[in-house]
Amino acid sequence: MIYLVSNQKSFLNDFKYISLEESIEMLISLEEIGLDTETTGLSCHTKQLLSIQLGNQDFQIVYDIASYFGKIPKLLKEFMQTYKGLWIIQNAKFDLQFLYKQDIILKNIFDTMLAEIIITIGIQDDGRDLKTLAWKYCGAELDKSVRGKIIQVGLTKEVIIYAANDITYLPKIKRAQYKQLETMDLLNAIKIDNNFVKVLAYIEFCGIKLDWSKWIKRSNQFSEESSKAQEELEDYLYSITENRFKGTLNMFTGRPECLINWDSPKQVIPLFESLGINCTIKQKGKEKKVCDKKSLQFQIKDFKILQLYFKYKQLAKITDTYGESWKSLINENTKRIHCSYTQLLKTGRMGSSNPNMQNLPHDAETRACFIAEPGNVMVCADYSAQESIILANFAKDEALIAFYKKGLKDMHSFVAYLLFPELQRVPIDELTNDELKWIKDYHKKERDIAKTAEFAIGYGGNGSTIAKNTGVSNEQGTIVYNTYFERFSGLKSYFDRGFNKAAKKHYIQFNNVTKRKYFISESDPFIKYADIAEWNPKSKEAFEYRKASAEIQRLSQNYPIQGSAADCTKIALILIFKEILKNNWFNKVKIVNVVHDEIELEGPIELKDTLTALVKNSMEKAGTYFCKYPTLSADVEVGDHWIH
Repeated sequence: MIYLVSNQKSFLNDFKYISLEESIEMLISLEEIGLDTETTGLSCHTKQLLSIQLGNQDFQIVYDIASYFGKIPKLLKEFMQTYKGLWIIQNAKFDLQFLYKQDIILKNIFDTMLAEIIITIGIQDDGRDLKTLAWKYCGAELDKSVRGKIIQVGLTKEVIIYAANDITYLPKIKRAQYKQLETMDLLNAIKIDNNFVKVLAYIEFCGIKLDWSKWIKRSNQFSEESSKAQEELEDYLYSITENRFKGTLNMFTGRPECLINWDSPKQVIPLFESLGINCTIKQKGKEKKVCDKKSLQFQIKDFKILQLYFKYKQLAKITDTYGESWKSLINENTKRIHCSYTQLLKTGRMGSSNPNMQNLPHDAETRACFIAEPGNVMVCADYSAQESIILANFAKDEALIAFYKKGLKDMHSFVAYLLFPELQRVPIDELTNDELKWIKDYHKKERDIAKTAEFAIGYGGNGSTIAKNTGVSNEQGTIVYNTYFERFSGLKSYFDRGFNKAAKKHYIQFNNVTKRKYFISESDPFIKYADIAEWNPKSKEAFEYRKASAEIQRLSQNYPIQGSAADCTKIALILIFKEILKNNWFNKVKIVNVVHDEIELEGPIELKDTLTALVKNSMEKAGTYFCKYPTLSADVEVGDHWIH
């Protein structure tokens, strides 16, 4: 049954009207309450809260917040702040921000959307919306056609019924999901994410301040660098083609127009092929002509024009991406940028969009454009070698452990030392940071190969991957690959265990803390054709199996490290947010950004030392859940802008 709490009586003939006091009396004894909101738009800083819906399958109470001039009534606010039961919400990150706007922080949350992602990640990419979940777990068909009308019509009778239906099935969905999570040993994973969604909502709520004058100056610098790179590219082209591609003079620039449009693959590919560059790759068994950096990487060392072309393309992309268009992203009320985060990608990591704060150029000039408000400081922290240390803990490889025990600092030079005998001037027992510095200073090529091998193997690559990414022959790439695993035999054993477990269990488990998993679909050739590959190795199915097997090998090496790093960062942020609430710093100390292993806070200058200690201690405490030895440490810097 639908009940209505409203300051206006126009709906009395359609719904049972009850007072605020009566509504609280109905809710106070419930152990679980479904919650949803209706709003006039997506931004809590510029749009209004129309209604809050609370209840379960037996009854639904719709609070007409619009009739209270958009402000949540005091009695309801007090109840929501003190309620100790469980709030069940679909996509809680959205609703929480509108509650944060009115200083309401809910205690215990269960997010049905996050639960469904955790249960199905790897098996499906969508089907986590409320309509799908209501049908899947309750056999109920929800009509969502009203959603698009709400902004225009407000709280009509139709909208109130729609809003009430959005909470009706939440408790039942939650109970069914909880059973699955328990069976799949994923209760720790959902516990972390239910706590973390409150933090992520806060990060979006806080936003980050952009110094527009600095930003435009930096954008202009990128534009100038892009133009210079284009000129350099075209001058080189003219020099090797006897000016065949030089056109008439441009009256504005005074330079000849190039007859090649560098943004058109249809023109670039024939040009490259005429210069001897192989632009043909095989994709899904078919030949395809391309001119992207990943595909042509192995030829860069042989063709200077590729070096110049990719330099130009990178700068042109940066110029297009980071310029005037960002002005529309600055919120008109907060004067800050509030990007949108995705809490759970397949790897367990987070993603961001509109704008993508995780994909900004790493140079100091770009990041200095993101600043603290006057009177505030930015506390910037990141883990030192987070993924490498997690890998060392998980694999327990002797060589990796020795690196940390000896207090060595440069992992890439250390790997180069182990891969190339000519660099081994001293026995490994006598290896020092000075010796590693010698490798870094005088053996850049070997160090670069070692570095590339580290990343390639860490992400599931093989000898061919190393060859492609370094420009060495396939034979040399295979030698590097095999030597790497000879020197780091513990890694080989660890990767093999992960792959074998994935084959047996049909999932990749990230760690033993959250026990988060990536599931392999039964329709995946890795599972579907496993038996066929044994008795008919030359069949098409066996080929598909081997291809899928290589992919699962890659994922089983990569996902546990990336996913565990993400879990570690989430726990650190949960600890930080807990202290923000405990000290009544809500909206005073802001969490303004998170990029994989980086965390940025903004707060009053007088709290500088306190916040520095808080971030460092929280990050290192979170690290202890995953890393016993070597341990994870966090580096913290303080300034008036984003430093790392």
